Amino acid sequence: MKYHISAKAYTKMLLHAAKYPHKAVNGVLLGEESIQDSEVYAQDAIPLFHQCLGLAPMLEVALNQVDSYCKASGLQIVGYFQANEHIDNNSPDGIAYKIGEKITDHCANGCLLMIDNTKLSVSCDDVAIKCYIVQDNKWKLIDKDLSVAGGDDTLNLTSDLIEGKAYQSLVDFDNHLDDMSLDWLNHDINRLADLTG
Repeated sequence: MKYHISAKAYTKMLLHAAKYPHKAVNGVLLGEESIQDSEVYAQDAIPLFHQCLGLAPMLEVALNQVDSYCKASGLQIVGYFQANEHIDNNSPDGIAYKIGEKITDHCANGCLLMIDNTKLSVSCDDVAIKCYIVQDNKWKLIDKDLSVAGGDDTLNLTSDLIEGKAYQSLVDFDNHLDDMSLDWLNHDINRLADLTG
């Protein structure tokens, strides 16, 4: 399988991590799985939590809303992303594996993306995600089968948005549950990401 991450999805993942650099953050990837082409396309990222990543009742509420949105828009949950709290800890933990397994129950070729904190910077010189997939019933790190749409243009866009502090307006589900008027789909940030691809 090949895994393609859109500019919008990549940018939103990194903005979520930039908004809470002192905390772990997580979310899900929405897109399509093409068995015939052996490809998974992550078109969007939905930031979920920055307070308690694995709290079951809140996670269930969030995933139910995301699932309803997916059904209305013809998408599915194709992956999970997480950034750990400590800069040197870039490996999946129990929460990432558990949520990743639930996703692969519905999307056989779902992926687990870990934000590489050591590559997370304002300049965004390198792609700052690692991709894990299930092979032989175990999560394995892959690198050659992952691509981020737009390449350097996406890295430059992400850098510009971080420099411009666009992350301040990013809404995750923790924010939405505190104030239901806040838009967890992040339409404003989507418009900024769509300007360049």
